[in-house]
Parts: sequence; C-alpha cells; structure tokens
Amino acid sequence: MNSRKMIVCGIDLGPATEQVVAYAAFFAGFLRVPVRLLYVIDYLLTPPSYLAAYIEEEKKKEEDEMSRWKGMLTSAGIEADSRIVMGRLHESFTSVLEEDPVELLVIGYKSHLFRPSSSERLVMSLRTPMLVVRTNVPERPAVGSVRIRRILCPVDFSGNSGKALTLAMQYARAFSAELTVINAIPSHLIKEKWMVWSNMDDEDRDRFDELMRSEAASTMKAFCTGLGMDKPGEIFHGNPGEVISSLAAERQMDLIVIGARGLSYLQSLLIGSTTEQVLKSSPCPVLIVH
Repeated sequence: MNSRKMIVCGIDLGPATEQVVAYAAFFAGFLRVPVRLLYVIDYLLTPPSYLAAYIEEEKKKEEDEMSRWKGMLTSAGIEADSRIVMGRLHESFTSVLEEDPVELLVIGYKSHLFRPSSSERLVMSLRTPMLVVRTNVPERPAVGSVRIRRILCPVDFSGNSGKALTLAMQYARAFSAELTVINAIPSHLIKEKWMVWSNMDDEDRDRFDELMRSEAASTMKAFCTGLGMDKPGEIFHGNPGEVISSLAAERQMDLIVIGARGLSYLQSLLIGSTTEQVLKSSPCPVLIVH
C-alpha cells in the first residue's frame, strides 16, 4: 500500500470532473502516491488535415483546464501531473497505464440505454484496479471533502472476491472505516426454474431457504477466516446486484469493493453481471478488483 505506484485519474473536463478528481485525491493522500490526470480526445476517425488548426486551439484550452485541476491537487498536497492524449479511448488508456506502475485507475461513470458508454467500455476491457465514481448522484464532494467511513464488500467465494476482500480490509484499516462483508444467495433463480418448487408446502420451502443460508454461512466463515478476518459476513437471499445496491443505500455505504466477473463483451451485453448491475444502481463509488 505504500509503494510509489501512481493513480491515473481519467477525466472529461465536464461538470463531474471535480467529483472524480476529489476521489483520486483522497486515495492518493492515503496511499502517498502521485496522481496523473488523463484526458483523451477520442477521435473515432483520423481528423482531416484542414482541421489541424482548430484541434490545436481546442487542445490549448484543454491544456489550460488540465493545469487548473493539476494546481488544485498540488494545493491539496498531492503530487500531480497531467496528460492529454489524442486517439481511440481504449488504446489511449491502455498505453498510459503501461507507462508506469499504476495502483488505481479512477474514472467517472455514465450509462446509456442502448449502447455502452465510454466508461462502461473501459470497465469491461481494462484489468487495472478501478474506482468507478457515479457522476449522477446528488452529492458531489469537492477535493478535500471525501470521507470513507463505511465499506461494503460483497463476495461470491471466488478468487476475484478473495482479492476484493483482501483489498477492502486494507482500505478499511487505512481509512479507519467499518467493513461489512455480505453474500447474496441467488435462490430466486432456482425457484424460478425448478418446477417442483410450486408443489412444495411452506414448511419445505422454509427448510430449503434455511439450508441454503446455513451452507452459505459455513462457507462465508471459512472464507473470511482464511483471509484473516474475524468478523463473520452476512448472508442474504435475492438478486445479488439488487441486494448490494439496496443495502449500500440503506446503510449509507461510502464505498463498495467488488471482484470483477470475467465475462466476454458479448456475454455482458446479453446477460449482464453483478458488477455491471451494481455500477448502474450503486449510491456510492465502486472499486472493481480483477
């Protein structure tokens, strides 16, 4: 946690930029690492040569704006530099992330109804630990005002969720934050597809739910103990994405730390994943661990 890696903060210079920069500054302060501000001028096609003068004028304005945000970080005691890259979004981020060791990538999140947004494409393709800041929430903290007091870490007992819980414990210690670990049993899927379910009486249905909860609790205890956590996690029934987001809102969580699920781009479009569901509905930033 104290290595000289850096945080890369991807911004679009829009209204939510300060919110994203604020979280980058918060993590950089605790990790004692510098921040690299990154703005990508995303051209799907190479612009014709006659637009070069206009592009340079635009770039100059953006360089001035980037300098302003860099100065804000410096004033907060955060070492920072800035980079403007012209090119395809994914390739540009990949190139910058390969230049130096990166502790964390911080980006904003916007979702579109019929097509993946830029942030969604990055989430699905990059493998760097990524803090995704939802930019359409009511509260938008400024640099220096971010506080993380409660962390939620949902686990499914996979290798990725083990990595997520390990990181969540490290951040909980660093921030003196309360850590809540949960597992959501998707028993509704079994009930929807299991024809015999409709013929069972209430006693057998209750027995089924209790058996699943008991087995999950036993697995949770072994999982947490194996990673050095004394406090047992909590077990819930329901759609994992819905359970996670609703619990985060109910308990006023400041951060969700979750393991990414390894779906292909096509699979994620067709069936989605718990991570993507949480990103679309979480009331707080989501830290995705691969």
